[in-house]
Amino acid sequence: MAIRIRLGDYERVTGDALDRDAIGYFPRMTEAEALEAGRGVWLLNSKVISRERFVLITDRGQGLVRAVAEITGITEHDTDRGRKKALEADLLGPGHPMYDAYINQPDPLDNASRNSIAYGDLPEEGPFRTHGCACGCGETTTHDFVPGHELRAIQARVREHFGGSALAFITWLDTELPPVKQAA
Repeated sequence: MAIRIRLGDYERVTGDALDRDAIGYFPRMTEAEALEAGRGVWLLNSKVISRERFVLITDRGQGLVRAVAEITGITEHDTDRGRKKALEADLLGPGHPMYDAYINQPDPLDNASRNSIAYGDLPEEGPFRTHGCACGCGETTTHDFVPGHELRAIQARVREHFGGSALAFITWLDTELPPVKQAA
């Protein structure tokens, strides 16, 4: 899935969590300016956004995609309306299938919602969803691991670092990590 962030009208701001002096869209805005204006700060679900790879920045007025970028990280910021998130992202350029399909085109995730944030599957993302299994087996998956391979990866680390002893691993883990506070 991709995330779409729709920019409102240009406005000057002070005290911005990202140290910007303006947000929103203005005509003749560069792609870099659109990304900077749209990358934050938003009330985003960390679990959902961590699965996203691409962000499309659109303008509310014409409804066109003004920047296409690959998400490289998420940062959290204190604002006067609570804790919000911003995206770190690298602009994509000509030759990238996401850029070629969407830059200066109508918002592919346009909907009737007034919310500036939308999520959706885009056909051009398909080739980027598949990657190697994190256990290193060489199989491909659209998740972190091929089903069952997360256990395989854990067992391999226990064998490699703890002589195959699950008890040694658990003891090490308990001494290295602070205890988790249980909810009352």
